[in-house]
Amino acid sequence: MGSSCVSCNRTFRSEESLRQHLRDSPAHAFNCETCNRSFGSAEALKQHLRDSPLHKQPPETPLDSFFRSFPTFVYDPSLPPSTSYAQLRKHQGWRRDDTASKVAWSRYQDALASELRMWYGSEDDLKAWHALCRAIGVTPLPRTCRQCEQAVRRTHVNIVDLIEWGRRRGDTDHDRVPTFRNVAELRTYTRKTSKIFRNTLENDSVVLRHLLRHIFGTRR
Repeated sequence: MGSSCVSCNRTFRSEESLRQHLRDSPAHAFNCETCNRSFGSAEALKQHLRDSPLHKQPPETPLDSFFRSFPTFVYDPSLPPSTSYAQLRKHQGWRRDDTASKVAWSRYQDALASELRMWYGSEDDLKAWHALCRAIGVTPLPRTCRQCEQAVRRTHVNIVDLIEWGRRRGDTDHDRVPTFRNVAELRTYTRKTSKIFRNTLENDSVVLRHLLRHIFGTRR
């Protein structure tokens, strides 16, 4: 019995032939997994993701709610979360050891964790795994959750970058998050950009727990 491509309504003699077809056929170059549709160009796919009601970003995400809870702060949701937090800290005049600063930092980290779950879902959800694979540039997309896990497990990537990618839905040319060869490079980047994510999801079922790294000796 052959292997079938549902999108093209074609049957192939072997699983390997099907994989080659999925990898090389122009019909599968720009797929929307959510809608099970293919597009002829990257621009057409971007327009679909931007305009389709199925892909509309929720009106208020956890990070949006956090930043908008400060009524005098002018919040721009198009900015990276780390940039918005730095602006908020400056606006509020917080010092690192202030009680208000510590409380806000904890709330910000909680919002990041909630945002992470929203964009990347649970580890038994293939669409969530495919979102992660797209973000870090895994091609072709693996066909099972297990294959996705194997493809990304050794990747070193900043979690806040992944959250930012989810918020903008990868909506720029050649958009993927930077990856690093090892934890040391990731640590240097994280310190330089202040894109810090509190590692509290090791026992969670969220997809990105497989990418969590201990990069600081102590948590902030």
